[in-house]
Amino acid sequence: MLRLLIYLGIICLLIFSGTAALLYWQSVSAAREQEEKQARLWHEQASQRIEQSMGELDRMVKTLSGDWAVRRFAETGLSRESAEEAALRDYLDALIKQQAQQWSYINELCLTQDSTGLSLCNQPAAGGKSLASRRLPALSRNERLLLPVTTDSMEENAREHELIYAAPLFERGTSIVKGTLTLSLNASKLLKDAVSDRVFRRFAVIDEQGQLIYGLEPSATKAEVWAAAGERKGEFQQWDSGRYISQKRLGIPYVSWYSRAELIPAHSFADRNRVVLLLLLFTLVLALLFTASAFLYKRLYMTPVAQLRGLMKRAELGDLKAYWVSKHGNGLQELGESYNQMLNRLEELIKQVKREEALKKEAEMEALQYQLNPHFLYNTLNTIKWVAKLHKTPQISEAVTALVRLLQASLGKKGDFITVREEIGLLQDYMEIQRFRYGDKIQLICEMEPASKECLLPCMLLQPLVENAIVHGIEPGKREGRIAVRIHVDVSRGLLLCEVEDNGVGMTESAQGTMELEPPAGPRVRERMTGIGLKHIREKIRLYYGSGYNMHIVSKPGEGTTIRLTLPMHQSGG
Repeated sequence: MLRLLIYLGIICLLIFSGTAALLYWQSVSAAREQEEKQARLWHEQASQRIEQSMGELDRMVKTLSGDWAVRRFAETGLSRESAEEAALRDYLDALIKQQAQQWSYINELCLTQDSTGLSLCNQPAAGGKSLASRRLPALSRNERLLLPVTTDSMEENAREHELIYAAPLFERGTSIVKGTLTLSLNASKLLKDAVSDRVFRRFAVIDEQGQLIYGLEPSATKAEVWAAAGERKGEFQQWDSGRYISQKRLGIPYVSWYSRAELIPAHSFADRNRVVLLLLLFTLVLALLFTASAFLYKRLYMTPVAQLRGLMKRAELGDLKAYWVSKHGNGLQELGESYNQMLNRLEELIKQVKREEALKKEAEMEALQYQLNPHFLYNTLNTIKWVAKLHKTPQISEAVTALVRLLQASLGKKGDFITVREEIGLLQDYMEIQRFRYGDKIQLICEMEPASKECLLPCMLLQPLVENAIVHGIEPGKREGRIAVRIHVDVSRGLLLCEVEDNGVGMTESAQGTMELEPPAGPRVRERMTGIGLKHIREKIRLYYGSGYNMHIVSKPGEGTTIRLTLPMHQSGG
């Protein structure tokens, strides 16, 4: 039982754990799909803002390069020292400074005239190196140049991202390139507004060779950003250790740049691991609770049941003192009390059987005391029978023959049970002997139903009743008597009913009560009637058939006595 309980508990735990794990992973997959969709949307929006910033830069350059003063500078180079050119120079200086101040991400803005090599800049470059002094490739009319430049800073060994943007200045009408408009751009200022550092863990802009142009990683150093920037080329999307990494091409027409975004979802793998850990902990708690329940079940139920089983084994081996003495507050207490009641009942039954065996032995001993030596008695009676035949006295011979049959029946020669027909024959033999004493003063009338003739009853059960009717009923009345023996069956109830009725002196109610009392357990006093007494007949019925069958006496003074026997109906096999 305990093993079955353990198996059921393990199966329940496995089912619960499997179901919980399945539901958890389904929710994780759904959340991951939603987070991936959101991450793609954020990356798309960030890329669009970068493209928008670069578009604004293009429009500003286009506007600046189309200014009349800038075109004239590209065509003439301000070679003459005149008041007009001085005014034009002052206008250009103000225009350059205005544009540089208007756009915060512009570090330096220069106008260069190719033929004269003259450059106008808003401020000198840091470290004494002018933007105009940088050698840049020659540009055609519609060509743009956007180059990343990485410079080492002295502070914290960090790197600053610089972009060199160059656009051609061409002559009006001929579209011949006469100069260059060059800008030094701060990539961090240009691109930071397009990227939210509250969304992405890492964000970088790289070129097609994997060189880092701009990187945003609030939780890491810049060195780590550069180290992670060029790992994979082209467009891709992937999950790596709980991080969603997406890389897509930017829509900037004159460069091949890519934006790479790395995002850790709100429900990160660390959170999921915590959920898994909590799930495992909950399963462990359930297992511990189940183990404790199994232990309590074994202690409160299985152990008492094993003790009760051991007591039953002892009782089975004959120890009827193996009582249940434990105290339990469950249904086992009632079971133990029932077991104790069963032991008490068994002990009473054993005592009753022993008592009945003692009574049976006592009856057998008493019967032996009243029996003579069978061989001596048979020989003597046979001698008397032959002497009677020699002297031609047939009545004596018939009486002796009847006596022999009675003695054979009383000594068990016919067995313990005989048929009703044979029992009536023994009664007639008995009355044949009594005629020597009473003559025709006593009549015996026997009535039998045909169905009762082959029914069995204990041998010599009715003879003592007939003898008792003669001795105690008819003889004291000193008149002619009649004894009627009636035997019939009650098929519906399965009973054999025997009745012995006489017309003798009868008896009082007190005498009837004395005769119907149960016999005492000790030695009995010899009764006045010959043979076996009425009490012995009652005991014989109880020993053979049990307490459900009995003998009943009905009598009134001066009206005779009727004795009724109620026996089970058993048919003879022959």
